[in-house]
Amino acid sequence: MTWHELDEWWEATSEVLFQPRAWEIAPMQVEQVLALAGMEPPIRVLDMPCGVGRHSLEFARLGCIVTGVDRTAAFLSRAQERADDLGLKIEFLQADMRDFQRADAFDLVVNLFTSFGYFEDPADDVKVLENFYTSLRPGGVLLMDLMGKEVLARIFQPRDWNQLQDGSLVLEERVIKQDWSWIENRWILIRDGEKREFPLSHRLYSAAELKALLADVGFENIHTYGGLNGSPYDHEARRLVLTARKPE
Repeated sequence: MTWHELDEWWEATSEVLFQPRAWEIAPMQVEQVLALAGMEPPIRVLDMPCGVGRHSLEFARLGCIVTGVDRTAAFLSRAQERADDLGLKIEFLQADMRDFQRADAFDLVVNLFTSFGYFEDPADDVKVLENFYTSLRPGGVLLMDLMGKEVLARIFQPRDWNQLQDGSLVLEERVIKQDWSWIENRWILIRDGEKREFPLSHRLYSAAELKALLADVGFENIHTYGGLNGSPYDHEARRLVLTARKPE
């Protein structure tokens, strides 16, 4: 199995992926998502993949009817526990995003935090976009947030490191492959004198490439931004954010 299919990978790296700051900014990010999509609660939202539920919880807190889908059981368990603690009713489902679709069910589908392009076969990425399209009601909106190829090329570093709040160190090594269409990462986590290594790889998309895929699937009114704040996708962009609408 590849890295994204291993529960132990996600569980072991969760403290790296979902540091306190990631939780702190989730409410602001959800408000920005709704503003970019031009929508207000109550709406039906699909968060896929939802991870530990950072954004699902905020959508629900604002009054949205939320379905969160992820393949990692431990993440869904944590998300459900937080929802229960907050008294929020959210449908959490375990499924691969290549398989899950619910026809004409959602007003908004969100794919956040570079949760796209994991698969070695590009046809699998198309399948995910088709599932997003099918799951939206006519007139519904897809919003995607990822690290665009242009942004990565500007800020690329072959290696760096950061320190977690508990004092652990995370070392990262990166290699660009396949004519800038694929990146392979190696995460080295050093905690309490123990070293563990984790591979991470995914496909890289430019704004034009992803817009073309979305159009091929059937989406219209496709727009790009340099962040969830709606800034331009230009030389100063920090992220690649796209909105796309399913025709009425």
